[in-house]
Amino acid sequence: MNRLNSTLSITLNNVKLQAAEISLKGDRLFISNIGEVYFNEEIDFSVDKETKMLSTLLLAYEEFCIKNTVSSSSASIILPQELFISASFVAELSLLHTDLIDEFKWRLAILYPFLNWNDYVISYCDAGVTANEKQFNAIVFALNRKYIKIANDFCSKTNLKLNFLDHSHLAANNLQKVNPYYDSEARISFYLNQKSLSLLVSKHNNPLKYQDIPITNFNQIPELINGKIIELKDAYSNLNDAVLFGDSSSHTIAKVLTDLTGINFKLINPFIHFQADEKILVNKYFTETNHLFSASVGAALRV
Repeated sequence: MNRLNSTLSITLNNVKLQAAEISLKGDRLFISNIGEVYFNEEIDFSVDKETKMLSTLLLAYEEFCIKNTVSSSSASIILPQELFISASFVAELSLLHTDLIDEFKWRLAILYPFLNWNDYVISYCDAGVTANEKQFNAIVFALNRKYIKIANDFCSKTNLKLNFLDHSHLAANNLQKVNPYYDSEARISFYLNQKSLSLLVSKHNNPLKYQDIPITNFNQIPELINGKIIELKDAYSNLNDAVLFGDSSSHTIAKVLTDLTGINFKLINPFIHFQADEKILVNKYFTETNHLFSASVGAALRV
């Protein structure tokens, strides 16, 4: 946290708003507020009108503020990974940023010709130079502008400055900045919620591979993850463990995956390197379900 004394991170999915406020006191980071509020009505991001989604978010945030005294004047908003379109491309190193974005938009239009790509904002991660050293692997993400508008309108109506609009899996993975679990080896993580599953391979906080994995039934998750682990073992011979992120992750699922795959699936406590205000030390979100706040804390560490 560079210039700010405190910042708020708000993670959204289709059923709830989850928030964590991190404050800088001296040279120490403190968890000042954590909590979640379930929506009165589930959000369908694909069909609900922007006004309805915004109203639902504002009501949930108002309830959060009634229960918690928020001091931050800025916020990062983390969106579920299913709202993003992702793809991997090889691109020329010589291209300028604007030319790369145009190139990626053109390629995405080939993959998804039914979408109006003027409605999307595109960003990418550099996943490393290819063998010929004149190209690089790019992990590309596209987000519909309507979600950006909702985030901006939300911050405007709550008097918050928007720091970042983040991707849930990438935000959670940002925890490796402070977590001792991570080292120089490539690390595998899965982000799991009721609507989607994603895989991320990263090294030194840099994504190497990202994949959205389609799911139609939550019960198929273990076999889908096991299949991906089998594929990854061919590329990473020292693959002994993996991280499970997401609002549908649990110790029970982690154990099922450990038994099935033969590698150790871990849940990460994102608060392990943070001090906490006294009221937080007895908060159930701090003591029992802390792993569910990985995306919120990871996004806050970008500030």
